[in-house]
Amino acid sequence: MNLTDSCISRLPLLFLLAGMVSVFPSTQVWAQASDVAGATIDNLNKLSLEDLLKVQVRSASKYAQSTSHAPSAVQIISAEDIRRHGWRTLAEALDSLPGMYASSDRAYAFVGARGFMVPGDYNMRFLLLLDGQPLNDNLYDQANLGHEFRIDMRLIDRIEYVPGPGSSIYGANAMFGVINVLTRSARQMPGYSAGMQWQSHGWRELYATASRNADTDLPELILSVSRADQQGRDLQYPGAVGLLTANGRPSVDGMTHGLDVLAVTRLFVGLRQDNFAMSAWAARRDVHPSSALYGSNFDDGRLHLIDSSYGVTASYQKELASTLQLDARFAYQKITYQGDAPYTNPAVGSYVNRDTAKGSWLSGEARVMYTGLADHKWIAGLDFQSDLDAIQKNADLNVAVNPPLSISTPHKRYGVYLQDEWNFLPEWRLNAGIRADRNSYSQLRMSPRLALIWNASPDLTLKLLGGRAYRAANAYESAYARDQVYLANPTLAPETIRTLEAIAEYRIDSRQELGLSVFDYQLSNLISQIDLGGGLFQYQNHPSVRAQGLELFHRLRSRGDITVNSSVAFNRSRDATGMTLGNSPRWIAKLRGSRSLWTANWIAALEFNALGPRTLDWRGTRAPMGSQAVLNLTLNIVKVLPGLDLQLRVVNALDRRIVYPASNEAPTSTLPGDGRQWQLGLSYAF
Repeated sequence: MNLTDSCISRLPLLFLLAGMVSVFPSTQVWAQASDVAGATIDNLNKLSLEDLLKVQVRSASKYAQSTSHAPSAVQIISAEDIRRHGWRTLAEALDSLPGMYASSDRAYAFVGARGFMVPGDYNMRFLLLLDGQPLNDNLYDQANLGHEFRIDMRLIDRIEYVPGPGSSIYGANAMFGVINVLTRSARQMPGYSAGMQWQSHGWRELYATASRNADTDLPELILSVSRADQQGRDLQYPGAVGLLTANGRPSVDGMTHGLDVLAVTRLFVGLRQDNFAMSAWAARRDVHPSSALYGSNFDDGRLHLIDSSYGVTASYQKELASTLQLDARFAYQKITYQGDAPYTNPAVGSYVNRDTAKGSWLSGEARVMYTGLADHKWIAGLDFQSDLDAIQKNADLNVAVNPPLSISTPHKRYGVYLQDEWNFLPEWRLNAGIRADRNSYSQLRMSPRLALIWNASPDLTLKLLGGRAYRAANAYESAYARDQVYLANPTLAPETIRTLEAIAEYRIDSRQELGLSVFDYQLSNLISQIDLGGGLFQYQNHPSVRAQGLELFHRLRSRGDITVNSSVAFNRSRDATGMTLGNSPRWIAKLRGSRSLWTANWIAALEFNALGPRTLDWRGTRAPMGSQAVLNLTLNIVKVLPGLDLQLRVVNALDRRIVYPASNEAPTSTLPGDGRQWQLGLSYAF
């Protein structure tokens, strides 16, 4: 073992000690000022830790409550966190949280939690929300966390992550957690802003926003547009020597040439007035990934994926009585996909196969909250989703190697839920909820949740949680079929997860907080793709997965503009045979912090993420993967000139070799990550 490996093997202990003795002190900024009880401060970085504990979160129970009363170990990422660390995607931001880890197949970004991630699963076991509106699509259940996300990161006010099963109020897909992205209001933004970003690997971006606040009788209005392009480059793939390339010859060096070309365009409009809010977006992402996905030719620029999404949402709140509040929302969403994959066939030579998909759906929800019964807070609601289009097609271009495919699988879903928060003793709360869901092609699903919360003292909160969540097979898993490549499986049973969790949160003093979460979960009927041999794949249910683990975090906040967050998580995941689960790191360690330098206008930020050893599971073969660690550094200079800000960021500053586990459809067992990258951003606001 070399010195680097020795240091990495001790990282969990080092991270915990660093968080406890650091002179860099800190905490996370958790929410907007309007959600702080009794506070009217715009910058929550100025709040003490005691005030931050009063911050209201909305995603755990669908109404505002303090983090100490929420039936979950809620984690929150603020707009200031995003700005200071320069995160470009949701996956980057979520990767900073305890127990979470990110991955990429160079086309899409993925996250795992609590020792569970299936490479290439499109994040379908997380429910992604935008201002409370579910975004997972109706074909793949996909939660877009990379550059394919609907809106620009600069529009985010905060991200609330609620770990654990959330199906009791959210329904399907909320198995490992709910990710709620809350957008900024016009009051929080300058009237006009514009900026540019460059990256050493050929990334170029332009963006502009305009906003009008509600100082007049006119509604608040936000308009944002951005365009980013990334040039192609060469990349080395371990294990790719001998793979067939575009010219039908085997690769001699495992290199791709001029690929990972990317273009991202986003448009967003937001409107708010009194209790009414409306937003609309349009986004398109074009990418030529170098990873030769779907068994396609290696180093072939004809591999081309296009994702687009469109949506309009509206929400309304009204106080029907002093003890009764109504919340309603309605949305229309549409996604399209086109994927061109090049192959070589002995009979016809090189050809391109095209996948296309179109999904559109209506969804809505109505819920009421009743507080008229002493010591109780009741919430009841119903929601629905109705597909307008759910179409998947496949055909070869200009040749006829594979039979064409065209399937349409629209369905409807309805859900009703009831939850009560009972403050049965001065310092004790019981949060109990249950939900029933039914859709067009599966039986009734019941999803319960129970949480016992004890505020043992002003400094100590203890929580005991239990719940169950589910995910039904999506249209791609159950119905997509291509001769000699994919087999459909309409008999797939829904996945279910049962979780038990104990949480302790302790405020050491006004500047420090410790948190501990111990969990146990069992995942049954796991739906995953298997290699049947001969290049044939099918999604099948698998026996149960069992995992135990703990997550420990420490937040320390100084009296100055200085923050530090550290965490360490340990996981033990096994399948029904007792074998270690693939891509499940034994430990995950995080350390991040920021502080002002010479003046308050110069802010330095550091982020260090490390993953422990894990097992690679690819096409029926298993192999060990070693530890990996990444250091990111960011320097923010605010008001270089009036209205002008500058950011310099170095990603993977130590230029460590990073690899990601590949899905069964990738041609190699691992995919390379990026080396050191330099990022420069300029923004001007007035």
